[in-house]
Amino acid sequence: MKSLLFILFPVLLTISATGQTHNVTQWVKTKTIDGKEITMLRVPDTQFGAKLVGLISDAQYMLSKLPNYYNQSISYAGMDLYRDIERDCQNIEKEDPRFPVQYYRDEMKAFKDLKEEMAQKALAQKKADEEKAFFARLKSNYAWISGDTLNVRTKPDAKSPSIGKILRLSYIRAYEVDNQPDWVEINFGEHSGYVLREHVAVDWEELAPSHEDSTRLETGQDYYFTPTAAYTAKLKKAAAEEERAMRAANSAPARRYYRGPRGGCYYLDGKGNKQYVDQSYCK
Repeated sequence: MKSLLFILFPVLLTISATGQTHNVTQWVKTKTIDGKEITMLRVPDTQFGAKLVGLISDAQYMLSKLPNYYNQSISYAGMDLYRDIERDCQNIEKEDPRFPVQYYRDEMKAFKDLKEEMAQKALAQKKADEEKAFFARLKSNYAWISGDTLNVRTKPDAKSPSIGKILRLSYIRAYEVDNQPDWVEINFGEHSGYVLREHVAVDWEELAPSHEDSTRLETGQDYYFTPTAAYTAKLKKAAAEEERAMRAANSAPARRYYRGPRGGCYYLDGKGNKQYVDQSYCK
């Protein structure tokens, strides 16, 4: 047993000696960049033996480029500083495993994190700018229903028939009504009618939208309208009449125009009578 301990003891001493890292505390400093404190190691490479001369200075030279690299204030086209710094770290480790290259890797990671944070902030700012522009367009072109459920009247009169109910946050176009300051004419989709002015918000701030309201508004320009049965029937009747008129126009024979002996232009109606029209039809 004694001989075994005698053999192991110098081995343990060797491992302990080689496992220790160089003391570099005198060269460690911190620097604050964009509000983030970053620990940096800058050492003179001549202090750690001939094998590390050049390797350390190369790594630190690359690290010095990171502030401009992460915020792209200078173009490094075709260069990957992170890859090059990691390669330098690996080369240093091969020559001297005791050198604390983790300082370099931690610094590199800190700048990677900064770059990611900057990208997220830029994305958030872009979204905020787009939303601001979106709502600016809405403010300039639209008004909104501020009442919860509002009757849309056929005339600016509370006793006139209602064509339906329009809900809060509906996008509308609003127009003044002559001699009727309490009423506005609104257009939304293919519909139009009249509502009381007090239930229409022409400024965004008047709505005081909740978070749920904002989410709903951001879905786009829309209105929420429930027509009455009578108005629905009227719309269906008008659509049917329009369809019949279109079918009649499409099935009618092409009209033939004639020029009279005195230069007049006419066509023959269903009873065979001449119907004169502008001479341009006979060209």
